[in-house]
Amino acid sequence: MLLNFSASQAKGLFWLRLAYFAFLSGVFSLCRRCRLEKILAPISGGIALIFFIYGILQKYLIFPAILRQLEPGPSFYAHALHARVAFGRIFAVFPLPTLYAMVCGLLLIFVVHYLYRSRGRAQFFWGGLFLLGAFNLVLTQSFGGILFFTVGILFYLFASRRFRARHLAPLLMVLTLVFFLVTALRFSDAREMTPARLRFANWAQAGRLIIQAPLLGVGLGNYESAVSPHIRANEPTSIYAHNFFLQFAAEAGLPLFLLLAIMTLHWLKSNLPRFADRENALFASACVLILCFNMFDIGNFFFAAGISFSLVLSQVVRLPGPVRPRHVSSLLLPAIVLLVHAAAASRQQAGDLWLSRGKPQRAESSYRSALKIEPFSYRAWLGLAHIAWERGDGPAAEKCLDRVFGAFPGQAYAHYLVSHIAVRRGAYLTALAHACRAAEANRKNNEYQRWHDFIKGAIAQRTALPGN
Repeated sequence: MLLNFSASQAKGLFWLRLAYFAFLSGVFSLCRRCRLEKILAPISGGIALIFFIYGILQKYLIFPAILRQLEPGPSFYAHALHARVAFGRIFAVFPLPTLYAMVCGLLLIFVVHYLYRSRGRAQFFWGGLFLLGAFNLVLTQSFGGILFFTVGILFYLFASRRFRARHLAPLLMVLTLVFFLVTALRFSDAREMTPARLRFANWAQAGRLIIQAPLLGVGLGNYESAVSPHIRANEPTSIYAHNFFLQFAAEAGLPLFLLLAIMTLHWLKSNLPRFADRENALFASACVLILCFNMFDIGNFFFAAGISFSLVLSQVVRLPGPVRPRHVSSLLLPAIVLLVHAAAASRQQAGDLWLSRGKPQRAESSYRSALKIEPFSYRAWLGLAHIAWERGDGPAAEKCLDRVFGAFPGQAYAHYLVSHIAVRRGAYLTALAHACRAAEANRKNNEYQRWHDFIKGAIAQRTALPGN
């Protein structure tokens, strides 16, 4: 692990990823000593009701209200939100429609389970909730989400012994109808095979990253900071590998990945009968759904997927015995680290928002507030550097950029700013060096490429002058 840390370009991202995995491990260790099925009925029902109603409101009230605005506003985030809403795919409170589709599928499995077990009026509640959830799943327009749910619900129906083989054909017909309905809603994407092309390209990029650093990896949490140079000109850009296992192998290195894979397979072999147990059908099917999600997206790297997987897996392999203080303490420490980071990231993102709206003073206040909580936040230092550079204060910008390089030496925009500052004081060779670093770090950014070519041309003109 120390070797992997040494390979990390952005050390802070390593510790955050390590704290995240430690938190998931703590959740698993604590919850496997508890029986959660009874308390999950009201929890899953309440969460599903809130999400499903909000998803419909988002589609038919919030999205039209945003689209009615003729101008999305000067903010970059306003333009990005307007463009996303124009696609019409709901995402509820999550960053991506595909992630919300996974959550919908997971909740629908719980809904089906409690629908089977309910009687009387409760059946109307769970039945109505299922219809709401199925409608939300269609509104996400996620091909993967429907496939994940199909695999998960079929596993549940067969494992719980509630399903007969003669019912398989009608069920598959209904699920196929839903899939083709989503295909019709996203016909242009389906015709161009856009989702498949995106994933194949991202898998190839992850493969190049693994080939570059097969032994130590690029460091936990450092995939997004290392993948840009491996994205070719004709490929879609993404900071994710769209495969949990490929991204983890790229971050951790092949030896550690293979070691953990062998240990996991050995553990799985000894616990496989529990997954086939009828009493564990609900949680085993949820595990299957999330594992499918991990195959086609980064899965457990998302907090919603990671904590859900820890919870459901803990119930499949429950252990007898009470909860010990060590189980709670193993959970609290990484939780505190993640909460502190979340507070700092919230302020830093607020700074980015204010800066995009052309309010540098409010942005600077948010960035400094973030740095009080997390002094090594390179994104906050980068925002302060940008503000100082726009004000023409080169020395202040350089001080902030030194802090950025201390946390993330290869940050492309930081090198781009240093190059501009160097040109202002006539240090063209320094400007060329940093422009080259920026262009190599992000080859798809046309501005970085143009600036690099401009500096090379300026140096060539200066050397061609008489007397040089």
